[in-house]
Formats: sequence, structure tokens, C-alpha cells
Amino acid sequence: MPGDENVEVIVSADKMAAYICINDDQDRSLDEIKDILKRYGVSFGISDIAIRTAISGQRGKPHQVAWGIPPHTDTLEDEKTPAGSKLVFKFGRSQGKPPDTLNVGPNFRHEWSKINGLGSVRAGISLAFIRNPEECSFGMTVTGEKIPYIGSKPIFKCGPNTAPSPDGRYVLATRSGIPYIEDNMPGVLDHIKIVGNIGPETGNISFPGDLVIIGDVLQGFHVSAWGSLWIKGNLGGSASCAGNISVDGGINAPRDTIECGGTVSARFCENSVIRAQGNIVISEYIMHSIVETEQEVYLNTDVGRIVGGLTRARNTVITHSVGSIMNISTLIEIGVSPKIRREYENIRKDIEKVDEEIRRIGIMEPKGASESKSMNIDALYLQRLGALFEDKRKGLLARLTAVEETMRKSREGYFYAQTVMPGTKIVSGTDVYEFNEVQHEVTIGVKNNEAY
Repeated sequence: MPGDENVEVIVSADKMAAYICINDDQDRSLDEIKDILKRYGVSFGISDIAIRTAISGQRGKPHQVAWGIPPHTDTLEDEKTPAGSKLVFKFGRSQGKPPDTLNVGPNFRHEWSKINGLGSVRAGISLAFIRNPEECSFGMTVTGEKIPYIGSKPIFKCGPNTAPSPDGRYVLATRSGIPYIEDNMPGVLDHIKIVGNIGPETGNISFPGDLVIIGDVLQGFHVSAWGSLWIKGNLGGSASCAGNISVDGGINAPRDTIECGGTVSARFCENSVIRAQGNIVISEYIMHSIVETEQEVYLNTDVGRIVGGLTRARNTVITHSVGSIMNISTLIEIGVSPKIRREYENIRKDIEKVDEEIRRIGIMEPKGASESKSMNIDALYLQRLGALFEDKRKGLLARLTAVEETMRKSREGYFYAQTVMPGTKIVSGTDVYEFNEVQHEVTIGVKNNEAY
């Protein structure tokens, strides 16, 4: 739990009261206790006087320091009156909490389709709403939630991964996942575990939350998650997720791509393509792969190796060694976003295509004044077409110049390796360093405002 281990924060089940219990003799300040309460989510009805009383009072004893606001008294006395207010669920077919673990077997596809049939929600989506909210009263909890009541009973209680809206009229999902109703409470299943390999028996797998696979992902199959992805075995297929990808084994996914919005970690990476927004952390080696990140690439500085392929990092690449004594071509690029690097390459390819079209037009264009009328029309058409390609070429050259200037100004990249083998090329911004012999303790770029 957040906060000081010697200061307990207790919130009542109905969230209408909060208590603190100080278990040591250390002096505490008012602001310190308020900060601890805030970390526990207590934000409403806090009394400074009550906090001071708790600070100066008996240690090891709970003291109430925050009070919620109950619903109106006149409504409490009228509990026998039929109320028109009620909670309406938007996912009525999702009765009962779905299983959070599935075993791969003959019935897996059937069970998986049943779970997917319950629908999916993203964080912030409404799961239920109050019909005729004007006929109920509202209370305010110490956690700042507005709760609707009929008489002395709240109209709804929030299940796992849900919370009331600020006006108390809706139940919102706080996490992405599978919506369900259990004990007349809406909830969201935000994670699932699959025990077994992802392959022919399962097909491709996609889950709207966090996904854990106790097994391997076989080549040719795809797994995706709206949250994070944790693979306990090896990754041989493609994978994508909004959060982190953690692979306990290695990544070997020829012709497939691994993409994520967070960090990628694995024991090794071979013959694969990885694109990440966060760091890429590999324990042993990256071999013959394309690895791109908007952050940093880390390998174990005692044994980590990068051999062959392309490694791109906007910020940092740190490893034990790069390249091979066999002179295998290995390219490291730092200091520029991989997106900008790809844009630069695409513009150059487009310029090559335009130059080829201009060359072909020059060969086809009729020469001399003795051409027929139809040939003169063709010549006019080719001249205009050539002018269009020339204009396109000028635009591409202008974009190329702008991108080159951005790359030239970049000073973010940093590279370190204990050993760099021949055949290695390191590009920092637009500066190129080629290695034709073994070099040790190689440092390039800028780290902590120090240039190397």
C-alpha cells in the first residue's frame, strides 16, 4: 500500500469514513498526514483538527480524520415509497465473472469465443447508468465519489476495476477489459492467463487487457493485448500491445514483427523485427535483427552482443560487444527518432523513382521538328508530364533537406561498447563512424551533457 508503513489508513466499506493509526513515536506534521491520505485516495471531508488530535493522541489507536456526506434525511425516512430510480446495465448479457485462466485443449476455442462474446470496454467507458436520477439523493464519499441513494441504501456498488462518474450517475470502467455483472455489481476483467502454447489449437489471440501466456507463441501466430503482454516461454510469432512485452525466453520470429507502446524485454532476439516506444532490454544477444526504439537499447555489459542487422535508438545503445570477428556488417544508429530515419529513407527512395521516371520521359520524348502532328501532341504530353515530375522532385528534395537538418542538429544519442568488431558502422545523427579493426572501450555521443 502507498504511504508510510508506520501510518495505517483505514477506509470504511461504504467509503463514508477514513481513519489513521500512527504506530510509532515519530513526530508527524499535518501536511505529511494529508499527503499519506492523498496517496490512499482520501480527498474529501478531511478535518485538520481531527488530524492534529490523531498526531497528539494515543499511538496504535485509529482516529477518524475524514467524513463523507450521507444522503438527505428526508429521503432516508421515506424508504417505503416506491422509487423510480434504478441502475441500468449496458452489458446485460455478461452475467457472472468470466474465468481469468484458460488451459489450452480441445475446448479452448469454444471457451475463448464465449469470453470474447461478452464484449470489451476501454477505460472511461460507461458500464451502467441511473434511470430517473432526479428521484434519488446523493452522498459524497471520503474518496470524492458521488454515490446515489434510495433511502439508506446506495443504488449501486462498484465491482473490480470500476468507479462512479463524478456526478454519480454512471458506473465507469477504470481499466480496459471484459465487462460483466456479478452480485448486481458491474465489474471489468482486466487480465487473463492462458496455460499452453499459442498455435494451431488456439489460433491467434487478442485480449482487451493484460495477457499472460504460460507457454510459447509458435511461428505464424499472432498475440495482441490492449494492456501488457507477458510470455513465459519463447516468442516465435508476431506480437503487439499498448503496454510492455516481457518474454522470459527468446524472440525468434522470422518475417514477423513485434510492436509495443512500452518496454520490450527478452533473453535474446534473433532474425526478428522489434519496434518499441519504450526501452528494449535484451540479456544475451541481438542477432541479424531490426531493432528500433524511441528510447534506449540495453544489453548485459558482461555478455551482451549485437551481431548483424540494424539497431536504432533515439537515445542510447549500451552493450558488451558489437559486430563479429568475421566482419559481419552491423549498423547502429543513435540520436534520431527511428520514425525520422524511416522517413529519410522513404524520401530518398521516392526521389530515385522520380529520377527514373524523368529519365524514361527523356528517352521517349520525340526529337526534331519533322515529327507528325500526333507525335507533337505526344511530345507536349511528355513535356507536361516531365514538368510534373520535376515539381515533385523539388518538393521531395525540400523535404529531404528539412529532415537532414533535423538529423544534423540532433545531439541526444549515446553509444557504449567494451568491444567493437570490424564491419561495424555507427551513425550518430548524421556523423558516421566505420570500424575496420577491433577497438575497445568505444564511447560516442552525449550522456549527461558530456560529449564523447
